[in-house]
Amino acid sequence: MFCIAAFIVLVVMAIFSARYRRYVGKAWTCTWRRVTFRPCDTTFKQDVKDHLLAPIAARRPGLVRPASITLEVLAVLVILTTVWSGYTVVKSAANLYVYGTCNKQDSASCSLGAEACSVTDETPDFMSSLGAFDVIGAFGNEFSSLGETFAAIPARFRTWTAEEYLPANASYLTENAANPIAVEVIDPGCPTCKALLQNIEDSGFAQTHNLTYIAYPIEGADGYKFPNSLLVTQYLEALRLHPLAGADTPVDWQVIERLFTEKTDTGLPWQSALKSMDTAEATATLAGWLEEFGLSADQIDVVVAEAGSDAVADIVAANKTLVEDKIATVKIPTIIFDGRRHDGLVSVDGLR
Repeated sequence: MFCIAAFIVLVVMAIFSARYRRYVGKAWTCTWRRVTFRPCDTTFKQDVKDHLLAPIAARRPGLVRPASITLEVLAVLVILTTVWSGYTVVKSAANLYVYGTCNKQDSASCSLGAEACSVTDETPDFMSSLGAFDVIGAFGNEFSSLGETFAAIPARFRTWTAEEYLPANASYLTENAANPIAVEVIDPGCPTCKALLQNIEDSGFAQTHNLTYIAYPIEGADGYKFPNSLLVTQYLEALRLHPLAGADTPVDWQVIERLFTEKTDTGLPWQSALKSMDTAEATATLAGWLEEFGLSADQIDVVVAEAGSDAVADIVAANKTLVEDKIATVKIPTIIFDGRRHDGLVSVDGLR
């Protein structure tokens, strides 16, 4: 262990100082013999320990043995730290390549990936499991997660066909038979979804693609990540089941556009305002919007009743399965178009 740890330390030190480079070759010879289960045939280990312990032996001979043991312990810690650091780099790189985030459990925390709202993963992380003295669970969950990442690598090379992921009763922001289909996964409460719609409008994407969406309220540790996301999703799906005849833009898309692009009379973005409302106030607000968008009182009553129906609950559940199992994204929004899947916020240039 000591030879291996010394090799690791010397390699790092040799990068910054030439005086240590002459020891690297000797350290590697000793290390290679140790990792191939052979005894080290040099005095390298003893030379290094003698060099480190000589000042202690000269001043406090009684501390030589404890110091020697300490060096062995530190050697083990250096090796473990190096192995764990290497593993973390490989895992983060694989996650970044596959999912666009270095941390699957909290994609929003990865500065290297695109801006996004993270899909909550309730699986305890490695350190949390260790803290709960669940060693088997810690390693089991860690390697299971890594296995899922490597198993998903082929998806990066596949052609993503948007038509394969159409939700039930898909509605389109604009519809032109000559345009290809694009599908985006959105959470009504996700700020990045709001930013993506702005980029879509700025890029003219809706004029070159038939854009539809999968409404997916992100679940949190207690309920949903964003207040009233489920309620808005239920209304969107109810409106899809009962579209308003003759509307230039489907009413569900009008709701999304108001939510993501417009502000209240006081200047507060509607997305933020709706999050601060209780269920009754949010329901009344949505009903008021439907009236503004041209629905009669009877039509509004039908939509309100449908929003709480088993039919809509089944659609929401199907959307959840579609997003988590088939698309298998950990970042919202996710948009599929032109044969590719894009996780997180896509720039205006990326949409053109």
